[in-house]
Amino acid sequence: MRAGESEAIGFDSFEEASLRDHPRLRRVLTSLIRPEQKIYGVLHWSDGSDLTFLDQKVQDGHADDGDFARALFAEPRTIICQACEAQLRVLAVDTGHPLLVGDRAERLRAHELRRSCPVCAEHLGLPIVEFIDG
Repeated sequence: MRAGESEAIGFDSFEEASLRDHPRLRRVLTSLIRPEQKIYGVLHWSDGSDLTFLDQKVQDGHADDGDFARALFAEPRTIICQACEAQLRVLAVDTGHPLLVGDRAERLRAHELRRSCPVCAEHLGLPIVEFIDG
């Protein structure tokens, strides 16, 4: 864990460890107004982007905006299914967060989202990129 992560909104060390090697996401810390408290979230790709290659580009200082063109910003949340009352831990798209906002509608249309409860299959009404296994 790096400095500042434990104070980040939405950060859970056990959950973070399970997301560390996820093939479709990269964990991020951001803030709305600096130096305000950090917000923990993920950048998620559903198009098969080579994130190992992206990691190397970032490390080498060669990444640019185009490398993140198909990503969505999502935050860990706990939701309750209105139909079956199942408690679900999810990575949900924060449609009010300003990160990657310019073409968010296009990104949402292109992204493979989960919109149904995995327990009862009812519509959840929230754009979810992943269910987090508990």
